Amino acid sequence: MALPLVKTIRDINDKFSYTDENPGGKRDDSLVSCGQNGSYNELQYIYDTYLAPKVALNKFTKQEALNALNSACFDISSPRTRTRFYTYIETYLGETIFPK
Repeated sequence: MALPLVKTIRDINDKFSYTDENPGGKRDDSLVSCGQNGSYNELQYIYDTYLAPKVALNKFTKQEALNALNSACFDISSPRTRTRFYTYIETYLGETIFPK
């Protein structure tokens, strides 16, 4: 089944319900949330920090980056480890993106 087309990070966020019951918890750094909690939007951070610079270099398009984020959110079961999420994104886009 093909995933619905997303045009924004918000489109992805809206498909997930998320409340951080333990903000700043010990595992927060090792997990990725596809929903948004308050003003913090992890997918937006990942896009802005890691994917947008590669889009600017024409390594892949913004739509391809959004598709990768959307696919990772649906294909990786929660809790999504950061390592697995980042590996999925790199495999999907065929590009080394994240620091090791």
